[in-house]
Amino acid sequence: MSEVMPFAPSAVPASVAEFTVLLEPRLPDILDLAQRLTAVESGSFLPAGVDTVSEIVAEQLVALGFTTRWHTIAPDRGKAFEATLELGRPGLRLLVLGHADTVWPAATTNDWPIVTDAPIMSGPGLGDMKCALAMAVHAIEAALETSAPGIATITYALVPDEELGSVDSRSWLADLGRRTDVCLALEAGLSDGGVIVSRGAVGAMIITAHGRTAHSTDVTGESALRALAPLVERLESLTNRDRRTICSVGILRSGTARQVVPDHAELHLDLRAPDDAAGRALVADVRSLAESCAGEGITVEISGGITRPALSPATTAPVYALAENLASAAGLALRRIDEMGGSDASLIAQWAPLALDGLGPTAFDQCSRAETVVRDSVVPRTALLAALIGHAAQLAKNLPNQEDHA
Repeated sequence: MSEVMPFAPSAVPASVAEFTVLLEPRLPDILDLAQRLTAVESGSFLPAGVDTVSEIVAEQLVALGFTTRWHTIAPDRGKAFEATLELGRPGLRLLVLGHADTVWPAATTNDWPIVTDAPIMSGPGLGDMKCALAMAVHAIEAALETSAPGIATITYALVPDEELGSVDSRSWLADLGRRTDVCLALEAGLSDGGVIVSRGAVGAMIITAHGRTAHSTDVTGESALRALAPLVERLESLTNRDRRTICSVGILRSGTARQVVPDHAELHLDLRAPDDAAGRALVADVRSLAESCAGEGITVEISGGITRPALSPATTAPVYALAENLASAAGLALRRIDEMGGSDASLIAQWAPLALDGLGPTAFDQCSRAETVVRDSVVPRTALLAALIGHAAQLAKNLPNQEDHA
């Protein structure tokens, strides 16, 4: 880490172009940290690895004057991590948000080499989101070396179970959101300067049918599978991609042997909707269809619903406008992305008034073996994140209680 320069509250924050010049020589350091983080296997079910990722980030932040805290969310999960720098003056509360877990199981690195010295970089979790975690450390450092007036605190937080839906992190995320004015989230950016300005509602449901088991030659059986199988087509007919509504059956599970009538069947659904109201309507439609499967000898149970709320464009619009102004002055293109996938920015935004997501590097095919990161995107996207931190005080006028941030 570079030595942090004294904070100069009256100084004009640096531009994206100036941050690019500052950060270009540090690209090897950013990529070295990204490689170190990626080499740690931190699948959601590998709590020691998740904690190690947070510890590596903590080392970097402590050197910048941050104080660190870990929170136990569940016995079999990694710890939630947050580090906060108190700048000792009134101002807004800024959150840089990421996650330490990946989708990859133990030993994935055995046959998937980490490549950071090529134009297209790769590694398990590099795009989602180890490279972004490294970039954020250096963006914060660069912002502190120049000026970030009007900020009271900077918090860097890592969720340990994001890839599982952040189920056990919910109460901590709610508390974190209440302590946040502006959230900058580190999910990957997309091609041509894509930044995520909205996210739809995300849901998960399980429909379970119970029947009566019997040998296939016996007329007393009631097949739970037969009850649910026709439901697949009916449920998936709820999908309307033009309206950004998806109902997808990912699992249909039943049976113990070919000659036995199955008395149990499960159907697992993934739901996507453009907003919370559409999400609730989709859940209601699913329930109605599922309930219609019940009949003589068949009972149906329905669980789940909307698991992540939508991220509203109203929440992101002021932050995106600032990002666009900063980027355009440096000739850096940005593009609005309405994303159907969920992230923790949506959960934070239930409490924090302003947020923007997709501020990581340009990356493709996250959560697949084809996952890659565009090397040339790392410096400009880090510079943009640093500039957003430096200029974040401009967003105070968009906060509900402006006088609290003067």
